[in-house]
Amino acid sequence: MAARAEHCTHARAQALFQTMASSLVVLAALALFATAGALSPAMAQVKAPAKSKLKPVAKADPTDSVADQLNAKWQQENGAFAGFKAAQPAATPASLSTGPAGGGGSDWGDRLVSRAMNYLGTPYRYGGISPKTGFDCSGFVYYLYGAVFGQRIPRMPHDMAREGTPVARADLKRGDIVFFGYGGTFTHVGIYAGNGQFVHATHRGSPVMVTALDADYYRTRYMTAVRLTPQ
Repeated sequence: MAARAEHCTHARAQALFQTMASSLVVLAALALFATAGALSPAMAQVKAPAKSKLKPVAKADPTDSVADQLNAKWQQENGAFAGFKAAQPAATPASLSTGPAGGGGSDWGDRLVSRAMNYLGTPYRYGGISPKTGFDCSGFVYYLYGAVFGQRIPRMPHDMAREGTPVARADLKRGDIVFFGYGGTFTHVGIYAGNGQFVHATHRGSPVMVTALDADYYRTRYMTAVRLTPQ
C-alpha cells in the first residue's frame, strides 16, 4: 500500500510539472506574438517622400526614344553612376526663348539649342545621360545629339573636341560646343546658346541652366570651342 501510494504521489507530481511546463510554453508564445504584433505596424510603415524633395519632371518628347536607345547602349558598355541630387527648376531666359539671337546660328544649331531649353531645371547626376535620371555636363551634350539628330557622338569632352572643327570665341554660333578647364584638361562642357551665354548641366546640387561665358567661374576657365556638324 505504501509503495502504491508513493508511486501515485510521484505520478501526480510529474503530471503537475508537465502541466506547468506546458503553461509556460503557451505564455511565452503569446508574449512573442504580442511583441511581433506591436512592432510590425511600425516596421511596415514607410513615409512617402516630401513633395519638395521629388525631382522635377522634364518635358516628354516622342523623339526621346532615339536618344534613350543610344543611352542604354552606352550604359551597357560603361555602367551607370550614382550621385543623383534633385534641384529646383530654372526658368528659360527671355532672350533665348524665341529664335536665334546674338551669335547667329545654323538651322541645326538652332534646333539643338531649342531642344536643350526643354530640359532647363533637370537635375544634375554624375554619369547621367537621360532626362529621366538627370545629366552631367558631357552627358547632356551627348544626349542632345542623339535626341535631335539620332547621332551617337563621343561621350567624353576630349573626344568631342577631337571630332569637331575648332571655332574662335569671336566666331561662336548657336549649337557650338564650348569647353572649360585648366592645365590642358577639359573639366566642363556645354552648348553655346547665343548672346554670350551657354546652356549646360552645371554641377552636383544645381540643374541644367543658362550661364554667361563671362561669369566669374567660367571666364577664367574657358579653353576652346568646336563645331560638331551632325552627319
